[in-house]
Amino acid sequence: MFSIEILGNEKNLAWSSGHYVPDNIKCKRLHGHDYSIDINISGIPLRENGMTLDFTIIKEIIRPLIGKMDHRFIVPENDLRENSKNNNILDVYVNGEYKASMKKEEVFVFEYEVASAEYIAKYFHKKISEELKKEINNFYLKIKVHEGLGNIAIYSE
Repeated sequence: MFSIEILGNEKNLAWSSGHYVPDNIKCKRLHGHDYSIDINISGIPLRENGMTLDFTIIKEIIRPLIGKMDHRFIVPENDLRENSKNNNILDVYVNGEYKASMKKEEVFVFEYEVASAEYIAKYFHKKISEELKKEINNFYLKIKVHEGLGNIAIYSE
């Protein structure tokens, strides 16, 4: 079996986002990072055309996902409330306490409970897997999310 890998920093699979991690002394404050994603897919048989899977297909899957997060705050959906005075504003409540108000277009509503690099890697794994299953049957997917330089969260199943 073969394996292919795309390195996000080298293929412009990068974005900037804000987030917070409530149960961390420093990271509980609103702050941001430059992120990138590495994608490794293995266990793929070689096709008749001599390729396992076209790199372009993978990049076409990931770019729209990145675009939804780029230059937005990643906020867990459980932390969001509709603003009572303006329906274009979302209020952020963390552990029941008001944290901030943001325009809806500035927020990426995150399906996991914490917007950590680990959960961001899990999110991308889920979304990429769903799309890859349309192209190939059996594969092993490993996602690395770089949060700045030298900090990497990895998710695989």
